Amino acid sequence: MPPSRIRPALLTPAQRLQFTAFPDLTEHLIARYYTLTDEELTWVLDRRRDANRLGFAVQLTVLKHLGRGLDVGEIPPEAVLVCLGEQLDIDPAKFDVYARRDATRREHFGELCDQLGYRTLSVDLNRALRAWLIPMAVATPQPFALMSALLDELRRRKILVPRISVLERIVTQARTQAEQAVHHLLGEIIAGHEDALDALLQVPQDHAMAPYTRLKQWPSQAKPSNILKLIERLHFVRQFPVNDGRLAALPESRLSGLAAEGKRLSAASLAEYAPAKRRAVIFARLVDVAQTLTDDLLDMHDRLMLTYLRESERASVQEYQASGQALVERLQTFEQVCAALVHARTEHLDPYQAVERVLPWGQLVASVNDHDAAQHLRQLDPLQHLARSFQRVRTYAGRLLEALEFRATPSATPLLRAIDALKTMYRDGKRTLPDAVPLRFVRPRWAAFVMDDRKINRPYYELCVLDELRLALRAGDIWVDGSRKYRDLEEYLLPQDVWQDKLAELSLGLPETFDAYWQERGARLRETLEDVSTGLSRKELVDVSATRGRIKVTPQKKLVPPQVEPLARQLAARIPRVKITDLVQQVAAWTGCADCFTDLRSGSTVEKRHHLLTALLAEGLNLGMTKMAEAVTDPDITARRLMYLGDWYLRDETYKAALAEVVNFQNTQPLAAYWGDGTTSSSDGQRFPVGGHGRKFGHLNAKYGREPGILFYTHVSDQYAPFHTKAITANVRDALHVLDGLLYHQSRLEIQEHYTDTAGFTDQVFGMCQLLGFRFAPRIRDLTETRLYTPEPPSSYPVLGAMVNRKLNLDLIRENWDELRRLTVSVRQGTVTASLLMSKLAAYPRQNSLAQALGELGRIERTLFTLEWLSSPALRHRVHQGLNKGEALHALTRAVVLHRGGEIRDRSREAQDLRANGVGLLVAMISAWNTVALQRAIKDMRRDGQDVPEELLTYLSPLGWEHIGLTGDYSWRAAVESNPENAFPEG
Repeated sequence: MPPSRIRPALLTPAQRLQFTAFPDLTEHLIARYYTLTDEELTWVLDRRRDANRLGFAVQLTVLKHLGRGLDVGEIPPEAVLVCLGEQLDIDPAKFDVYARRDATRREHFGELCDQLGYRTLSVDLNRALRAWLIPMAVATPQPFALMSALLDELRRRKILVPRISVLERIVTQARTQAEQAVHHLLGEIIAGHEDALDALLQVPQDHAMAPYTRLKQWPSQAKPSNILKLIERLHFVRQFPVNDGRLAALPESRLSGLAAEGKRLSAASLAEYAPAKRRAVIFARLVDVAQTLTDDLLDMHDRLMLTYLRESERASVQEYQASGQALVERLQTFEQVCAALVHARTEHLDPYQAVERVLPWGQLVASVNDHDAAQHLRQLDPLQHLARSFQRVRTYAGRLLEALEFRATPSATPLLRAIDALKTMYRDGKRTLPDAVPLRFVRPRWAAFVMDDRKINRPYYELCVLDELRLALRAGDIWVDGSRKYRDLEEYLLPQDVWQDKLAELSLGLPETFDAYWQERGARLRETLEDVSTGLSRKELVDVSATRGRIKVTPQKKLVPPQVEPLARQLAARIPRVKITDLVQQVAAWTGCADCFTDLRSGSTVEKRHHLLTALLAEGLNLGMTKMAEAVTDPDITARRLMYLGDWYLRDETYKAALAEVVNFQNTQPLAAYWGDGTTSSSDGQRFPVGGHGRKFGHLNAKYGREPGILFYTHVSDQYAPFHTKAITANVRDALHVLDGLLYHQSRLEIQEHYTDTAGFTDQVFGMCQLLGFRFAPRIRDLTETRLYTPEPPSSYPVLGAMVNRKLNLDLIRENWDELRRLTVSVRQGTVTASLLMSKLAAYPRQNSLAQALGELGRIERTLFTLEWLSSPALRHRVHQGLNKGEALHALTRAVVLHRGGEIRDRSREAQDLRANGVGLLVAMISAWNTVALQRAIKDMRRDGQDVPEELLTYLSPLGWEHIGLTGDYSWRAAVESNPENAFPEG
């Protein structure tokens, strides 16, 4: 099926408008750009007549702010005119007179350009800007980011911003040249392998598919035989230079983008590419496969060791059930003997006589020499049964260790030497361990089994090494060459000679030294500690009490006025019933979000828009492409057509761009302003069971029962818009993923304060949020488990004694302050995702000073937040209100994911993430449509003379679904109204 021939659109209409229209102005922006200096006032006052003075001031400030002049007929925002009018003592209405004088406006603008040094874009400047943009385009091909950077650079160089079409051409050319540069570099790396790469696309005579196609398939079930298959696959991929050092010169995002293209392309489709691009895509895919195989090997080993340990635990439980009673009786006998000895010592009695009064001496000797009983006691240790699994581990251990190259921190050097010893043993085919193997890494739990009668027990030594390897990989003490997940922490961070330059570019506002940071934070912490201590002792804190040293907060009461429910019912009665297809079609027309779904190969949009919307519904409703093809009424929409659209148009970046358009649209609706200003948000995970082939990708979590599942982790704004969704495993803490949504959403929302439930926070999350400029505000459910940290000894705050844990270690933060800033810049720059970095830091052992310092910084912020939680009912109400919006969103999401019994049956982690994106987009579209529908209903009620109090609008919600037909036949209209104002009939 050929791709659409429509010319690719670089930016969506909404994005174009965002770059050409006047930006939303905050008080900060107005103060920064529209305050006249004394010199500028002199220039302005040199004009004759008030209208010219005001107009000249407007053009001056707009040129400084936006780098362009006013278009013919363009009127600046009222706030600009008011601000300048106040400074000049001129009525803002005078600008209307100035705007009518085109010649005067052009004369003034030319004079300002000469005075301020602005130039028009020439051919040479165009070429220079394109050359400047190419390195950035190598790092990220995203048009929106490149356009933003280009505009900033134009203003910095004082080059007048040209028409948007000119800017789009510069970005397009830079992207093309960047792609060619990437292909050239990869071509140098794969020199000599060209024929072998091309051969991957050919189907051998004795096989049914090309080697490249087989690369997409490998086993996922944790079994020794599957580890061997993965190793074989890894050796095959390593025939190519997948670990070449020159790859470090390419941003990971560029390589992953090429790899994603290669993953979706068939061998036949790739064969049609030009040689340079074809080989670049194939090779990027091989690099990605090598990293994924390495990580999957280590993950599979981790899962196998956990499986064997659990089997041993079950065996020890069975042993206790069989012989536990006899062992308990034996233990009780020995307790009596010991008690008799203690009594004899205290009373100065003969110890032997004391013992024989409890137990005859012969019986005691027989009991001590009872080897069967001793063996039964040893069988209660789970490690005793682990030896049964040794033969299964042996089948893959040698090849696993030989296939990977390990590196270690100094503390893990003994373990690394042990790994090398096992490698040597397997490589030489020996049955015994080398002499003098390392033992320092052996924990006390293993020692009795590893050292058997002063000899090293090979099975237990090997099992101990492999289990410690698993733990060290998790903790970051050992890392692996060629891995994506198990790298050295240094590889995730910006180089030492780069990060400070990036810090200045990102304007993070981090103080140069910790002392500068602590000067403000420390004073605030001491003041807040004193205020809360005083408030508690005087019983002045609202809904907070201290009883017997324990502090308790009275639960929040429901503060919804009784008038809200009848108003909501009246409005619901006025909202028309709507089919889900009509709803989706209308929102797509209002927002232009469908234009964000472009062909992975050509960048073109879909010609038949309703085909794309059908594929989106199949994902969002959890119906699947085949079932959706059966349910849709259009005979041209086949399962194959939907699968084609899913392969080429539905991917992570297109979903994120489309979601941003829907969220931005809802943000501009007047009713949404009653719910919030878009600066606060909450996040939470919602569990879905996994079924069918998806069960192998689910994870167990005791919190949710014994069935495997997956979490859709969603960030929702205070305006009820879900602006970020991702699929995460059910066996990890939500806290690790909090920052991803705040950092990587593409909407215009500027989140300042974020709420989570108890599972959503750790000390390190508190610290990272503070460094990145977010106010983190989790709900505190149990104050008895909450601890405070103080700059002085805990005894300095006796009223808070039950909560104060210890004194803060400020020296630790001070020593690591530069590394904390480097960490922050790396996360903001995107060299590593926040969730991956937070998971690594959370797993690091106590000796990792950076992880400790981040946690210690977080304790400062957590203490400040906890104290405010106690003293501010407004904060507690705000957090509860934000989380309630997330819970309401979960109810709608559960209703949307109705097909397949609510089970997620996708066969890969990537597919599950796309499912989460599809569900999130559909829920956002429902929220946006309901917002518009509620606005019309309110307008109709007021037109009919009914009272709709302003103060009640804040309690309404756009997350209802009773009026939406989610099931049945799915059909599409020929056309829909693109203006939301005209979307609903009068009355």
